[in-house]
Amino acid sequence: MWKSSISNNNGSILAIAMFCLLILSIFGTFALNTSDYEISIAANQQRWEKNFNASEGGANREGSGVGYAGVNGLYSWYTIADPETYNTHLYPSTLANYDPSGTDMPVAGTFPDNFDADDPNSWPRQNLMNDTTDNDYDYAYLVTYLYPDVPPKGMDATKFSSYKFRINGQRQVIIEIGGIKVGVINPL
Repeated sequence: MWKSSISNNNGSILAIAMFCLLILSIFGTFALNTSDYEISIAANQQRWEKNFNASEGGANREGSGVGYAGVNGLYSWYTIADPETYNTHLYPSTLANYDPSGTDMPVAGTFPDNFDADDPNSWPRQNLMNDTTDNDYDYAYLVTYLYPDVPPKGMDATKFSSYKFRINGQRQVIIEIGGIKVGVINPL
């Protein structure tokens, strides 16, 4: 009697099971890699949103200080020496206010000698929370006085003017906002 080795199925279940395990392992590895990519994308999105919010908050904070001296002049503000000099970049008047925020966004060079409005790396620094112990909410900013304009309706044009500004906030992302401050005409 002749026996064929082809009809012997011993061990075929083991081979099929190993092949199925190989396919499932490939799918599992693919699923893990996809999850890692999604976590990385979510982390990058969070970092971008934090940088965007710090830039926008910084621009708004600096914009709120334009033309405002606070109660009895207790707060610093950006002075306009000559309102007829247009497109003037304004920055803090003292070195102590130039970079009080910490070390994660250091300013190289000497202020204001190395100040360059086209280079955000040379802009003044600040912290949204006034916290110099960490660098979580540091941002760079640039305040630009653009030009004077007529005051709003109902105000005496001989005594008041509106001053137009552009404020940039930067922390990886640069935000630009514009605004108008109404104030007493600066006598020349």
